[in-house]
Parts: sequence; C-alpha cells; structure tokens
Amino acid sequence: MFHNHAVELIRSQNPAITDNEAYLQARRLTLWHYQWMILHEFLPHIVPQPVIDDVLTNGRHFYDPLHNEAFIPVEFQIVYRFGHSMVRPSYRANLHGDNGQPFFGMIFDPEEQGTVDPVDLRGFARAPRRFIGWQTFFDFGGAYSVDVKPNKRIDTKVSTPLFQLPLETIPSGTPPVSLMQRNLLRCVTWMLPSGQRIANEMSITPLSSAELTELQPIRASFVQSTPLFYYILKEAELREDGLRLGPVGARIVAEVFIGLLQLDPDSYFSVQPDWIPTLPTHDGPPESFRMIDFLTFAGVDPTNRGQ
Repeated sequence: MFHNHAVELIRSQNPAITDNEAYLQARRLTLWHYQWMILHEFLPHIVPQPVIDDVLTNGRHFYDPLHNEAFIPVEFQIVYRFGHSMVRPSYRANLHGDNGQPFFGMIFDPEEQGTVDPVDLRGFARAPRRFIGWQTFFDFGGAYSVDVKPNKRIDTKVSTPLFQLPLETIPSGTPPVSLMQRNLLRCVTWMLPSGQRIANEMSITPLSSAELTELQPIRASFVQSTPLFYYILKEAELREDGLRLGPVGARIVAEVFIGLLQLDPDSYFSVQPDWIPTLPTHDGPPESFRMIDFLTFAGVDPTNRGQ
C-alpha cells in the first residue's frame, strides 16, 4: 500500500510520467524511506547506539564479503533469532475486529490446526477480523499512546507456545516442534563456533563461567563453550538488561545491516549518501521519519482506519 501511494504521489507531481518511470521512482522512494528507518529507528532499538556509530565511523571489521558480494552469514542467521525471545504468548491484534471488540489471540494454538478462521494468530488464514491494528505495536502519540504494548525483553525466558509449534507452521512438517530446540540444533548442524569463541575473535570480554552456571546440569562444557543462540540471549540479558543486544550480538547485527546498505548499489547509501526522507512526519523534521510515518503514508494508521 505504501508503494501504491508512492505511485499516486509521483503521478500527481508529474502527470506525463510513463508507467515504468513511475514504478521505478516509487520503488526508490519506498526502499529509501525503509532503509532510513532501519538505520535510524530500528537498529537503535536493538543495538546500542555507540556500536552503530563505531561501525559507521570506523568501518566494518568482521563482515567483509568476498568481492563485495553481499550475503547473509550463518552467524547472523542465528543471532537474528534473538527476536524469538521477545515474542509474547498472546497479543491484541486489533481493537475492533471481533464483532466490534478487541481481537485477542495466542500466537499459536495447536488445537486450531486446519481451522479456516483460527482463534490464534497464525498466518495464512484470511478472515475479516484478522487484521493488524498497528497502534498496539507502534506509538502514534496522543490518545493512541495508551494502546501500545511493549515486547518482551531479549533474554533466556521464552514464551511457552514457542515450545509447541503447530506442525503446519514447520516447512518440513516434522518435529522437533520446539522453536528453541530447532534454533539450538542449527548451531550444531551449521557447525557454528561458540559465543565465547566469537567474543574472543572480536576482542570482546566473553561471559564468565559464573554467569552461565545454569547450563552446568545440561552439559558442563556449555558453560565454557556456549551455543551461539543461547549466548547472545544471555549476553543481552546481563549486559543490556534485555533492552538491546549485548556486545557480540550487537556487533554482528550492526555490521551486517550496515554492510548490506553499503554494498547495495541502489541504496541511498550508495547513490546519494546525504539523502534525507522527503515524506511527511508526525511531529518533527524530515530526519525524524519513522515507522508511524511509514504506516500513515500507507494509509493503515489508526486515524485513517477510523480506529
């Protein structure tokens, strides 16, 4: 919807523009505003700002693709699963979708497998009540601020439904059904180094054995050689109070995100490094463009929807 409105805007500014050129300009407008949000809003929410500033100022030290051919390293694929620990067991999807009442649902309910309009929040089940009221997830200000519900923190405490995924949500359709077990198994099957080993490679002081004693009953060696997925959750919990990623996780995520922007020949980083957003913002200068502005331009904000 954002892209559609971008096309409409570009056509209103230049009625003689060709269809192809309108598409290309709308695509760039969409991508560049999204990229701006990633760097200036999303990353600072999950990575300490000093880490972001260091990567931008002093460069990437670890994410260095051969021939500058961007790719997603397996370490990032594990670290970026930190978001699984932030998922709540249930959400209010919207305020009026259930016969005029708020639509609440568990993220997954195995009993609902195969249901046309399930009471949980799994995808691929379209129904009139199944839409997102974005004011639950983003602060649009004013009276809408009371509707915002924060995520869980980044830590080793995981919502129960993620230990019992419905089989239909797993691409292979086979166990294990625990999302955490699947994440930890990937650390093994992909033969990833431990969190401590990566920390040492980055010249970062690793977590101490005393900070990982809960792993002793599971396997003694995990205390000194912790699977990367668990390590970055524990690191965030202890070093950043669960509000952002810790030193190892933050460095990996920041370098890959910023590296992808820098290596993309079509990004605003590459084409026009001094570019700033051009679309309206709620309450600040163009540089303050953020997700609530993106959603408002797309027409799915609570005011446009009459919510």
